[in-house]
Amino acid sequence: MNTVDIPLVHPLTESEREAIRDWLAGSLKRPQAAKDQWEKGGIAPLALGRRFSAVRLSEPLVYAVTESRMSVHVTRVLASALRGPVLHAPSIRRFYAFTPPVAAAWGHSPHAEYLGRDNYLGVPPIELTDPKDGLEGYWVVPVTRPGDLCDPARLAALVAAGSMELTGAES
Repeated sequence: MNTVDIPLVHPLTESEREAIRDWLAGSLKRPQAAKDQWEKGGIAPLALGRRFSAVRLSEPLVYAVTESRMSVHVTRVLASALRGPVLHAPSIRRFYAFTPPVAAAWGHSPHAEYLGRDNYLGVPPIELTDPKDGLEGYWVVPVTRPGDLCDPARLAALVAAGSMELTGAES
């Protein structure tokens, strides 16, 4: 996958962070429940399929596409390729790309699964971006603003490239 230098994101102000928290928590009927969890530093289960959905990506797929397991390189490639927020849950060896709430169109891949309505995703506080601090989950590519989502076409290309790479490796 071609890597392009990505611009450095400016540090978020407290009002920007609060707007992002409001937007994420707004996926729930009781948004305050998520905010309370994050205030304690915990993981909050958010409802998928309304404001946003997610695509669960296997670590092997992501590492095949990024050609690295180094978090700095993985972050750079995913940010450039997807242009939207991505979580990593190292304890279960999965990445989650946040997408618009429509089913993805890449066909079938054993390495990627669309998660929409009737699914929940455990989401860490938006400040949790360091892999050392987030065994249960951290933002490998942080949310930069409310409504910030990965481009579905770019995600489909990433899944196709990674699936092809893994299929070739298995041959």
